[in-house]
Amino acid sequence: MKTIITVAALFFVVSISQAQKNFYEAIEANGETTTYEGFAGKSANGDGTYNFERGVPAVKLTVKRLATGQPVGFKAVPVLENYGGFSETELSDYGRVDSYPNVMSIKHDYTDDGYMMIDDLLFVVDNIPDNGVPKLGNVTSIFVMVKDRAETKAETGKKKKKKGGLLGRMKAKLKNAGRKTSPAFKYIKTVNIEKKFNDYVTAMKTKQAIPLTSKDKADIAKIKRAREAGDEEIKRYNDSIRATPAHKKLVAHQARMKQMDNNNAKKTVTIINKTGKDIYVYKEGSRNGTRINSNSYTKVDCSFNYTYKFDSNSGGAGSSCYTANSGCDRSVTIK
Repeated sequence: MKTIITVAALFFVVSISQAQKNFYEAIEANGETTTYEGFAGKSANGDGTYNFERGVPAVKLTVKRLATGQPVGFKAVPVLENYGGFSETELSDYGRVDSYPNVMSIKHDYTDDGYMMIDDLLFVVDNIPDNGVPKLGNVTSIFVMVKDRAETKAETGKKKKKKGGLLGRMKAKLKNAGRKTSPAFKYIKTVNIEKKFNDYVTAMKTKQAIPLTSKDKADIAKIKRAREAGDEEIKRYNDSIRATPAHKKLVAHQARMKQMDNNNAKKTVTIINKTGKDIYVYKEGSRNGTRINSNSYTKVDCSFNYTYKFDSNSGGAGSSCYTANSGCDRSVTIK
């Protein structure tokens, strides 16, 4: 009897794992015209649910594929703002997935920052280990699929009649995207994110343990060849440019400028933005800020004080992020 129960439990776990969609399957199941509202600044409630302090620009997701059909990455395009987009692809120098074909995460292999797609939620995750398990604590923001979500009786007392038609409701949703009044925000606060995240990781690790088929190996080889072909094409182009007199003149000029920089011995500090939003960094005494996109960085003169803001149009001095001469030739991370 004990053996039968154990086998049944194992069968149940395997069945759940098989049903779990991988990164690309989840995006395509949701539809590539779907809007996702973003939320950041999470704080745990202690019961598996989380609250969020601020919104992130809404995006639409698209899967990138080879001409032969193999998925190799994705792109997130902003819906309303002209900023806030992001992407990752295996055809780049650093974009890599944790496994194939059962992709749980895709990341930038140099920064280790990447993404996971769990059903209707896109997780932005810092410090994903190579072939390891991403940590929920490293999630910096979550994008929630926008869709009609039934209101509960506790919220309304009774079901309200929807007004304005589908187009009007969608416009209202986009207008409120990322705000604490939106249906997506109300929904994400009710999700047991801790259970959802851990169950997904367990299911995907089970799927990834399944041996690769001959087709899987052939697909992996096609992706690798496509990446290498891209590198070879870039190298051929660069070599042709380097052979021109204009390029040789440019190289000589750059060498002279570099020598001048070395003589001036100007030192810099690298400011890294890990806040989950775009920020603006201001040198002491300057009214013009330098924009640093989310999960990006810039180098500045380390002999000045610096502050930062999320909104370049806001008043006030901003928050201090670096003190003059305290970190030359090093980096400062803003979280």
